Amino acid sequence: MEKLPLDPIWRQAAMDAVVEFGYGATIPREWLLGNLGIEVNKGPMTAEQHQADAFEMLRKVEGFRDAMLYEHKRLLVNVRGVGYKIIEPPHQTDAAMRRLAVDLGKTISKTMAALVNINDAVLGIEDARENAEAKNKVAWLNTVGIKQLEKAEM
Repeated sequence: MEKLPLDPIWRQAAMDAVVEFGYGATIPREWLLGNLGIEVNKGPMTAEQHQADAFEMLRKVEGFRDAMLYEHKRLLVNVRGVGYKIIEPPHQTDAAMRRLAVDLGKTISKTMAALVNINDAVLGIEDARENAEAKNKVAWLNTVGIKQLEKAEM
């Protein structure tokens, strides 16, 4: 009797990946696309079709990454243009902290840009004070938070 595949498709792909790829291996992009049932359309398409395909791919890949992490305890890190590397357990903490530092750095940078690039001419005294305090808080978070994360990596 043939076994029915798991639903959604990324749960079955995650189960198959665990059998086929060990810690430290890279799951090739082609394998992932095939096992997630993602067909890459190389012909002309509308912007709406392209957006729908990109969203569907993102949904399936994120589902796969979540299944690998939560159901199989395997953290995946993107290897640009190649696929996803399965991080070995002794290196998972470092990979998670690096991801946090990068994500936090990006968020802090975007937040500071929004706080700095404000039309001061239309701010009242109270709003200007609030903005200055917010910039100080974000600068403190950047200095203390990011620096502490960098120290932890050493």
